Amino acid sequence: MNPKDEIQKLIQAEMKKWEDYEDKNDKLRIHQADNFKFICALLNDLVASIEPEYTKTNILDGHATLKVGNDIDRSSFISWTIQPNFITLESKEEYWNTNLWQDKVNIEAEPGFKVQEKRGDDVETNSEFGTENDLINYLAQEIAKRVAFYRYRKNV
Repeated sequence: MNPKDEIQKLIQAEMKKWEDYEDKNDKLRIHQADNFKFICALLNDLVASIEPEYTKTNILDGHATLKVGNDIDRSSFISWTIQPNFITLESKEEYWNTNLWQDKVNIEAEPGFKVQEKRGDDVETNSEFGTENDLINYLAQEIAKRVAFYRYRKNV
């Protein structure tokens, strides 16, 4: 085989790896969005019984942000960015060795949810919840504390 044919064959093999990579990521995004619909419905139900002046939600296919706060006390502000759980396959060579210039990340779906919580102006923590119930119970407790405080402050 001449060098021209050989390089074209190698290029086609690499292009096939990129197509496979993109297909895998597309299927993962669709799978994660389908699994995320149920928690989004629960989040909407959770905030529906609270005065809209205290909550803001932004729900998209792949993640949701829920904010609870008021204009009087910024230190009590809290927000959560919620997304389906996943792991990064850093040590697993799925297609080819990781090359930073290719900007390729291999991820795999995991049960549960990743949550980034921000309190006040700058305190951030990251957590994982195994089930919808675990997450909703945690959020309900935190939201209840703040809404009760806001209602109390409003009536004082």
